[in-house]
Amino acid sequence: MKAVEIQQRREKILSLLKQQQKITVQSLVELLNVSDETIRKDLAILTEQGMIKKSYGVAELIPTTPVIPVGYRDKKEADAKSAIAKKALSLIKPTMRTIGLDQGSTIAKLAEYIKELHHKTIITRSLPSLIALKDGDNEFFTPGGYYNANDMSFQGQGEDNTLANIHLDISFFGSSGLKSRHGICSSSFTDAEFKKQMNLQSSISVALIDHTKFTQTSLVMVLPWTEFDLLITDDQTPENIIDDLKKQVEVIVAN
Repeated sequence: MKAVEIQQRREKILSLLKQQQKITVQSLVELLNVSDETIRKDLAILTEQGMIKKSYGVAELIPTTPVIPVGYRDKKEADAKSAIAKKALSLIKPTMRTIGLDQGSTIAKLAEYIKELHHKTIITRSLPSLIALKDGDNEFFTPGGYYNANDMSFQGQGEDNTLANIHLDISFFGSSGLKSRHGICSSSFTDAEFKKQMNLQSSISVALIDHTKFTQTSLVMVLPWTEFDLLITDDQTPENIIDDLKKQVEVIVAN
C-alpha cells in the first residue's frame, strides 16, 4: 500500500476521533473497509506518537493545541520571528544556489529577506513565501497539490517524487507545537512526509523555532533534533529549554 494512502487513513482515524472523542476498533474496520489487523497497526502507531490512547478495543483522542492560521501567527510574536529569520538569512552563503523553504510564519518572514538575494532557486509549498519571492530575480517553484487554508500551503501526492530529484544546499524548517517532544512536529501526516523528504535532500538542515512552540502540542512527531545541523530560536525561549536542546543540536539564539 502506498505511504500516502496509509497517511490519509490515519488522518481519517484522527478526524473521526475529533468528532466522536472515542471509537471502537470494530467501528473503524467497518468505516474504513480495512482489516482488524490494519486498524490495530494504525492505532499502535498513533499511540506511539502520543496522539491517542487505546484500551480494550477502544481508541480515544488525546487533545492537542488547535492549529492557528498562518495569517494570525504572522502578527503574533513578530519581533521574535524577524530576529530568527534574519539570523537564518546570514547562513545562506553566496555559493549556495538551491534553497528549501518549509511552511509557517517564520519561514514566510525569511522568504521576504531571501527575495533580496540573487540567482537562487527556491522550492517551497508555502503560499506566503511564494508571494514574497515573486518580486525578486530568483527562480522558485512548488510541488503543487491541494491547498491547505490553515497552513496556507500546497500539500498532496507527488511531493516526494519531486523532491527526490532535487539537491538542496540548505533548507529551513518550521514546526507546529513541540511541547514534550524532541524534534520538529506537524499538524498533518502529509506535511510530515514532505519535511522528511526535504531533510533527506538537503546538505544543511536548519530548524527555525520561536519560543511559543515550546508551550504548544501538535499531531505528528516528524524528525528528531539530531537530524538537524542547526536550530535557531529567539531570546524569549527559557534557558532550561535551550540547555536541553544543546544536548541534541547546535543552537543559535537570535535577539
